[in-house]
Amino acid sequence: MIIKRLYCVYLWREIAMRGLKSPLLRLGKMDKNHIKALIEQQLKGTDQFLVDMKFSPNRLAIFIDKPSGILLDECSALHRFLVQELETTDFLETHDIEISSPGMDSPLMVPQQYLRRIGREMKVVDQDGREIKGALTAANDEGIELKEIVSRKENKKKIVTEVMHTLKYEAIREAKLILNFKFIK
Repeated sequence: MIIKRLYCVYLWREIAMRGLKSPLLRLGKMDKNHIKALIEQQLKGTDQFLVDMKFSPNRLAIFIDKPSGILLDECSALHRFLVQELETTDFLETHDIEISSPGMDSPLMVPQQYLRRIGREMKVVDQDGREIKGALTAANDEGIELKEIVSRKENKKKIVTEVMHTLKYEAIREAKLILNFKFIK
């Protein structure tokens, strides 16, 4: 409750000092949707896709990808397009725009990312908090399949079994690749 009050006091102070041009007011829900529509318009007809957008009071970070991996030139082209489209607004006066790939250690956010990583080891946490580590064997528009290797000891013997997990995207809280840096000797 105290945080909400402090935020309201801060917001009103921003309005008093800067008027309605405060960066806190300029990036409303409508603006986010407008920028997202611009990005999707530019990526339409290519194999590139929007992964995520993160807004802060002075920065807009956009993460894009494609099945074969995004290139620096493609990030630059989208940046130039957005700067040109947003030039007539005062958005660029208060916000920096950064465009990049999501990064190998970032959580997977959209189905296209899963398709690109079939065969890779990953860790998935479901909505119940259960953690599953296994190989991604399949992905489609509805969900994924993971093959988990489970080992247990029984009568001093190690028993290894494979367990298949089918998960809908709605059931996934977070999914990340397991990065293995095994070097050949």
